Amino acid sequence: MIVLGWVVAIGLPLAVTVGVIVWPEQTPKNQSVRGIRERIECEDADGMRSDASGEY
Repeated sequence: MIVLGWVVAIGLPLAVTVGVIVWPEQTPKNQSVRGIRERIECEDADGMRSDASGEY
């Protein structure tokens, strides 16, 4: 019974720590590859509209 207590007292926090380290982190939508690509395309489209004169 005491061994079970030690396993729970040491094993459970150790398992949680390993889980937190190994679990993948969620990437915010605006920092994902798709979000960055959409932002660049939107900026390019806005730039094309504001530079309608064609001067660079």
